[in-house]
Amino acid sequence: MRTKIQKTQQRIETVVKSKIGHGLFIFIILLLVQPAFINALSMTRNSVEQNDSLKIDTLNLKVLVPAYFDPSTANYWERLEKQAAKMPGRLCAIANLDNGPGSQYASSYSSAITAMNDSGGKVIGYVWTNYGAVALNSVEADIDKWYSFYPNINGIFLDGGADATGEENYYATIYSYIKQKSSSSLVITNPGINTLESYLVYNGNRVSDAICIFESNTGFDTWTPSPWCSKYSRDNFCVLPYSTSSTDYINRVNRAASLGIGWIYCTNDVLPNPWDTLPPYFEAFCDYVLNGDTVAQTTGSSASINIDGHFSDWQGIAPLTPAPNYACPDSDADIINIWAANDTSNLYLSYQVAGIIDASNYFYHIFIDVDYNPLDVKTGFVYNDSALIGAGYMVENNLFWKYNGSGGSNWTWVAASGMEKADSAGRSELSIPLNGLFLSDSSKTIALILDVNEAASPYSVLDLAPTSYKTQCYVYQINSVTAVRQQTLNLPSSYSLSQNYPNPFNPTTDIQYQLPKAGLVNIQIYNVIGQEVSTIVNEVESAGPHVIRFDGRNLSSGMYFYSFRAGDFSSVKKMILLK
Repeated sequence: MRTKIQKTQQRIETVVKSKIGHGLFIFIILLLVQPAFINALSMTRNSVEQNDSLKIDTLNLKVLVPAYFDPSTANYWERLEKQAAKMPGRLCAIANLDNGPGSQYASSYSSAITAMNDSGGKVIGYVWTNYGAVALNSVEADIDKWYSFYPNINGIFLDGGADATGEENYYATIYSYIKQKSSSSLVITNPGINTLESYLVYNGNRVSDAICIFESNTGFDTWTPSPWCSKYSRDNFCVLPYSTSSTDYINRVNRAASLGIGWIYCTNDVLPNPWDTLPPYFEAFCDYVLNGDTVAQTTGSSASINIDGHFSDWQGIAPLTPAPNYACPDSDADIINIWAANDTSNLYLSYQVAGIIDASNYFYHIFIDVDYNPLDVKTGFVYNDSALIGAGYMVENNLFWKYNGSGGSNWTWVAASGMEKADSAGRSELSIPLNGLFLSDSSKTIALILDVNEAASPYSVLDLAPTSYKTQCYVYQINSVTAVRQQTLNLPSSYSLSQNYPNPFNPTTDIQYQLPKAGLVNIQIYNVIGQEVSTIVNEVESAGPHVIRFDGRNLSSGMYFYSFRAGDFSSVKKMILLK
């Protein structure tokens, strides 16, 4: 009598072999009958080739220095101050007296923090959390000391950040506590390794402004961030590779930029405390970050942003800051980040929300005020209440509309053309032709009003005053020359498919892959008996790194396989859905 595994193998041979080819069939059989081989594959991570020719995005890369040395000794803080003056807003030091703020005020630190602030730098205070094991009241007491002793401190560095689920509420509470001290405080959490997305955003709320996801003396040249990081701004991530020689720091800065990392610090110092000195090449390191090869600029049809639901081409663009002086009734709009850019032909927008973009549950709007003037917001669409937004255009989910009327109750929307839009999980990207927004190519300042309605029945464009909506406002300068910047990376030399992350998962997981050249990509999901349950990619894609999110909410728990085909390359990996 045939065993169950023999029957499974026979069914896979009948179904899978006919669909995905003999070689791929053999690979699936190996996965089923070789547990050790499966485990080995699960541990595999594809490395990114070291890239000496990368052009650094000089607008966004910043330096984060663990300055665990007393300002009264040596001249390290003076060197920090001088370098901060050369790169204002892009150098931040972490002050650490005694694994925290110490027991009393220290004039030397007060002077150092003041000098850094005056030079355009920042200083944040060190607090140890022991992966969530330090009592909240003890952590809050240390935070209180920092802000009491040094009122001009710029934020808090939470060392010993958690990297496993279960402590999200702990860190969310600390984050809120710090922001109550000062809303502009910078909060950086340090697990020192890749961690969970929920330690950046949890239940739609921020848990940290940035996470240090690498702190080690080895491995950085083959390390890669978790796939979920690609959804967020590079400003949200830090790396601290120490034991770095004077001949290696350039490669590591380049690599950090290529991986979408916004904060970096390198030192030649070593254990047991690699942060008690500055490296002799500190000034040269900072100068390279500041003055490295300039970013490429693109225009027209060669623009670097493709509206395809993949967001790696946004990595070099910083998110916008909410505009507090613009009339908005509610800043809690579930908007995590919004990015804007333009070339000579198009306005590009991308926005990230706390939930899944789904028109059956939410209506997302972007109102565009093209004749931006905070004191005159009645020249376009106006809500019939306090939300005077003066919008001339509106994106409503996947539709694009132009305002027609004279304000107040005299208005209609008419369909507009030219918009391209793509969604993936909680993030969208779109492009709008500039000649549809303006009559000339001259520089323009626009207001972007993002609006989400969470009512059971989504509102439509016919509503003057929706009863349950939240908005957040931003201002962006349309440049007469291109504002789209891209990193010019060496393309991958070969095809590769990474293990999905997280794995096991519930209900979503990210699949990362790389293409050395453009071509047709096919990714399909199979169950253990060889039945195809989903096709998640079947289209021509550009060369470079890609990430696709698979949603298994409609599947039952169990083992699945994802097959990848591109060019003459094929690969299969297993993944486990646990509900």
